[in-house]
Amino acid sequence: MRVLKPELLKNFLQDNPLVVDVRPLEQYNPSDFEGAVHIPLHDIQHGNHNLPKDRSLLLICERGVMSELAGLYLEAAGYEQVYNLEGGLQKLRKSVGGL
Repeated sequence: MRVLKPELLKNFLQDNPLVVDVRPLEQYNPSDFEGAVHIPLHDIQHGNHNLPKDRSLLLICERGVMSELAGLYLEAAGYEQVYNLEGGLQKLRKSVGGL
């Protein structure tokens, strides 16, 4: 799994990755990252998703911990193009003022 620094996010998004918000439903807010799909960590852990293996996946959560775990599960399932947003949405908001 690769780590993506928040300051590189804008350029990375130009390659059209699938952004996956892995936070639990009670923490999820669709306006936190427009265009992200919501698949909670629990569903990724148990294979309850239809994520493409031929597209880069950018995993996000609030602090980058749950998304890192999700990335480990996906890599174990054979996904190769997995990225974790370093520090999560919290660091993104602080470092570059969000999107």
